[in-house]
Amino acid sequence: MAMRGLTVFISDLRNCATKEQEEKRVEKEMAHIRSKFTSDTHMNGYNRKKYVWKILYMYMLGYEVDFGHMEAVNLISSPKYSEKSVGYAWCALMLREGDELLRLIINSIRSDLIGRNDNAVCLALHSICNVGGKEFSESLSSEVLKLLTENTTKTFVRKKAALTTLRLYRKAPDMLPASEWAEKILLLLEEKNIGVLTSISSLILGIMNATGPEGWEASAAKAARTLTRLVLNKDYSNDYLYYGIPTPWLQIKLLRMLQFFPPPDEHALKMRVSEVLQRIISGTDVTKNVNKNNATHAILFEAINLVIHLGNTTDLLPQAISLLGRFISIREANIRYLGLETMARLSQAQPDTMESLKKHQSTIIFSLKDADISIRRRALDLVYSMCDTSSVKDTVQELLNFLDTSDSAMREELVLKIAILAERFATDNQWYVDVVLSLIKGAGDFVSDEIWYRVVQIITNQGDDLQKYAAKTVWTALSAEVVPHRTLVKVAGYVLGEFGYTIADEPGSGAQEQLALLQKLYTQADVQVRALLLNTYVKLAHTFAEIAPQVKEILEAASTAMDQEMQQRSVEYIALSQFESLKEKVLEVMPHFTERESIVQKALQKGNLENAVNMPAASAGTRSAAASVDDSDPPSYSAARAPARAPAPAEDLLGMDDGPSASAPVDSLANDLLEGLGGLGSSPSPPQPTSSADDLLGLMGGPPAPTPTPTLPSGGGGLDDLLGGIGDAPAPPSAPAPAPAPTGGPTPQFTALCLRNDGVLHEDANLQIGIKMEFQGHQGRLALYFGNKTTAPLVSVATQYSPSPALNVVTSPLPAMVNPRAQAQQMLNLECLGPYGEPIQLALRFSTASGPQQLMLPLPLPATKFLQPLTVDGPEFFRRWKGLEGKEKQEVFKLATNLLDAARVQATLGNGMRFALLTGVDPNPANYVASAWLATKGCSPQADAASVLARVEVNSAAGMCRLSVRSSDPAFNQTLSKLLHSQLGSS
Repeated sequence: MAMRGLTVFISDLRNCATKEQEEKRVEKEMAHIRSKFTSDTHMNGYNRKKYVWKILYMYMLGYEVDFGHMEAVNLISSPKYSEKSVGYAWCALMLREGDELLRLIINSIRSDLIGRNDNAVCLALHSICNVGGKEFSESLSSEVLKLLTENTTKTFVRKKAALTTLRLYRKAPDMLPASEWAEKILLLLEEKNIGVLTSISSLILGIMNATGPEGWEASAAKAARTLTRLVLNKDYSNDYLYYGIPTPWLQIKLLRMLQFFPPPDEHALKMRVSEVLQRIISGTDVTKNVNKNNATHAILFEAINLVIHLGNTTDLLPQAISLLGRFISIREANIRYLGLETMARLSQAQPDTMESLKKHQSTIIFSLKDADISIRRRALDLVYSMCDTSSVKDTVQELLNFLDTSDSAMREELVLKIAILAERFATDNQWYVDVVLSLIKGAGDFVSDEIWYRVVQIITNQGDDLQKYAAKTVWTALSAEVVPHRTLVKVAGYVLGEFGYTIADEPGSGAQEQLALLQKLYTQADVQVRALLLNTYVKLAHTFAEIAPQVKEILEAASTAMDQEMQQRSVEYIALSQFESLKEKVLEVMPHFTERESIVQKALQKGNLENAVNMPAASAGTRSAAASVDDSDPPSYSAARAPARAPAPAEDLLGMDDGPSASAPVDSLANDLLEGLGGLGSSPSPPQPTSSADDLLGLMGGPPAPTPTPTLPSGGGGLDDLLGGIGDAPAPPSAPAPAPAPTGGPTPQFTALCLRNDGVLHEDANLQIGIKMEFQGHQGRLALYFGNKTTAPLVSVATQYSPSPALNVVTSPLPAMVNPRAQAQQMLNLECLGPYGEPIQLALRFSTASGPQQLMLPLPLPATKFLQPLTVDGPEFFRRWKGLEGKEKQEVFKLATNLLDAARVQATLGNGMRFALLTGVDPNPANYVASAWLATKGCSPQADAASVLARVEVNSAAGMCRLSVRSSDPAFNQTLSKLLHSQLGSS
């Protein structure tokens, strides 16, 4: 039945000439509907349905709607389909997971699920899929599973039930144990209806993607049987033909399902799979119809992925390689891209096929010049994967040639891969040094610090021959360049400072010549390079006494430099010259770097995490097919540490140690978790002052550590008279107003108020803003005091707060005018709903005699305000720490003082952030371990997901600290890490 009132209303809105007219019409209609809802106690279903449709239409236009919820809920309970569908439509549009109103409709949804009206059942299933969360999963999963597995359920309902089950499973995996439900669900793979098969396949794939194939092994045989029915027996309805291809989506899902399991041992099953793959591979051709092309090749490439997974157990690999070789040379860009991508996966999964792939190397290298950057990237991945010791020099030379013409979008990745190949497969270290110098000359701006750190590590760790060759090579390169790149100057500065003596006896490269050339470059270099060259000068002067007076003059001139880093280095070196014994130790030749994983490899893997080739299935007993095609090891260099594995080979140096294995005892677990970064670990080791790739003893001239803002002294008393005596009188001693912080960072006021609950947030010529807070559990109150410092009133005063899904804020009214020398107050009631990162922002607008003003200030409301101490013993702490693996933020910085005393840690972590400091957990007494839990609505300290864990590892000798923070939310980790860094780091 048409609703005339709704039609007229929509026409009125469409006919509005201006936005103002539309707003007036909407306001009028809202007032009318609101009055009807409040006055008409016996409203019939037709009118209720009409008004809810109007509310939905206004909501979709962007207008805020804060009424009509109960009327919509009542529609869901209506026995009429037309009214019930409106109620469910309102639910899908207006409600979100976790909304309190969802509890009101759970019983109505359950009634529809167990009712006999199939249309109502479908509406209920749609609603669960749209807004259902964990609460729905706990309350309604049994009814949904009953619909899925009952024999009496109709086909179209079963399809929806399967997809609804997948939604609920993703919210609560415990609802579907394989031991109880696998047999019943897998029985549905024998259904004749293609639609049901497709939905059930989606459900099974979703389960195996989330938790693995354990318990679902019987799906392999059923998937093979269904593929045989579709591909070989052609047993399907014409309704499921897509451009002549039988149900391509189902074929892809079944082929993907088989990739979760090892190659079949049963001969009949093996032959069945081989016949299906043979038919797909041999029966697919390129056609002119784009849609048919896409469908057939989607199936074909999934079949090739299965062939790759089966490996040598099938004789189809040569045929697949031949097909891929043909695909990478055709004109269709999409197929060319998929061919290159699949070849890269094949080269990783089946190394035995490398010789066959190399037959197509010329075509692959030609693809590096393709107009499409995606194809160029995949070709680069494949060239990188196929390289080995026998072909490394030719491959690297091809890539260097390509580097000259490549676009900037992929130069950085290309440079990293060239550096890794040259290092990994080099049989001659001198050739490796030449390659890196060629990279610096050809693409200096794209050579990251990790590359030149790495080359000086290898030079330092090798014998005298390489050190002399490197010194001679960089000297020649530096002399030949009119304006050498800054990275080349860095490498030359380090190498000549350490090994310049090896070429000092050769004509034209004595100590005076080296100093003269470096000094010429010094005058043109930026501050970072100059700081490094100061180290080079001191090293040279220590080796060659004849240039010491010149170096002293340079240091004295640098001691008055504006840059803090240069000034500090020069002053320290001048002072060091007065202590001969100490000077000998500090300026001796660099020791060998600790042999760990290559930092260049880590840099590449970090860059490729976002662009990794993701396969939906993982081969049983092998590496995950979702791993990056760029390396044989899974990428594991995000915030989480990698699982324990065998020691890295000697070629891969200077990476972080891997984390502990799950079976390690608690003591060894603590040691493993706390080791790494030179002397920061607790276990004794030989002196390694340069083992950090980030600063290399501080002699690399890297960027200085961030300078945190100073901590304000904590204040006492209340804010009732905080603004008393505004004007010429100073601020009260309990709430000082420090100078503003440098532009771009948090103000000192903000940083201090993150750790205490009262003080001055902002002060300028017009206004002083004071703040006072109190918190209890997941709730809090915040009072803002706006003080007028001028002799004229502040008018049109208004505040607005940025929304946060994890922080519920209810504000009290604020007066629109603040009289001279007076203050206004606004209260905020707070409720923490979950972890969050950046705090909410305050936008303050007001007008003075000089015109309108606006301030944007972050409120000092980090999620740490809702932390509660959590006291646990060592085993429990490490159990929770391990449970949060992969959700870690780690930072290394210089301490404010070399000795980090317990009082400062207690003041910051204990008093300021309400952590519980745990004693006896860390085997190193100089380190600190703390734990807390985030109080949110409905959460308890027993919930592992609520844990917030911190570890502060201290190297007093170096004045360095490594901070590790783990919680369930990366954004919260980032904010907490910044806050701790600002309090414990050097100023």
